[in-house]
Amino acid sequence: MDSTGKLVRLSRLLPSGRTVMVPFDDALISGPHAGLLDTVGRAGEVAAGGADAILGFRMLHERCVRQGLSMPFLVNLTASTVLSAHTRKVAVGSVEAALRAGCDGVAVHVNVTDRDEALMLSTLGAVSDSCQQWGMPLLAIMYPRRAAADGTDDNYLQRRASDRPGYATLVRHAARIAVELGADIVKTQYTGDPESFATVVEAAMGVPVVIAGGPRTSIRQALDNAHSAVAAGAAGVCFGRQTYNRADVTAFVRMLRLVVRDGRDPADLAPE
Repeated sequence: MDSTGKLVRLSRLLPSGRTVMVPFDDALISGPHAGLLDTVGRAGEVAAGGADAILGFRMLHERCVRQGLSMPFLVNLTASTVLSAHTRKVAVGSVEAALRAGCDGVAVHVNVTDRDEALMLSTLGAVSDSCQQWGMPLLAIMYPRRAAADGTDDNYLQRRASDRPGYATLVRHAARIAVELGADIVKTQYTGDPESFATVVEAAMGVPVVIAGGPRTSIRQALDNAHSAVAAGAAGVCFGRQTYNRADVTAFVRMLRLVVRDGRDPADLAPE
């Protein structure tokens, strides 16, 4: 076990304990559209804004390196597409390959409550063991999500709207699963308010928690969510659609960084 190597890599991903990450893995999941037509170009805009890390699949990392873009990178080792069984994530890479490529971390996605949850938990456990062996940080993407009867995703949005405590219970459980299986960072859904999300952070028992961004909202709403989550104890954000689909990606990342890293009030950056 190379614990020193893991600490070094985690320090790159979480400078001063806070982080602004941008995922580009939707380019595989939902296809090359809008802000994902040129992921390398978008990654350059994200880097210019001061993001701390990007998350994607292995070929994005290789293309970024070839273009001279050097920044911390987490490679997603699990995948699915919206063309088939989207909620069923399967293994598509290895920790050893990520190390050879010079990546700073790996990610595994688990959709908690899905019919294939057991398969995804098995993958998370196996990758966690390998990460311990090689000193590689593990980001666990933990969403309350299942396949709906009509083939779409059920993200429990109705429960979030009508039963916030019940939704927070689901998110807490998802976060604790990641912790129990050895994750170093947990990415999960924001529950909607700092009070309920503070219970998710508490459930993570000191493991850093970052929030997903979800579908693009107004700049002010995205910054407010980031600010509220950090106020509740989150370590930062991992905003994909909220970031790469903006007209000015670099400016938005700069604002996110000011909110997450410097504690700036969103009202000062994006007035209503």
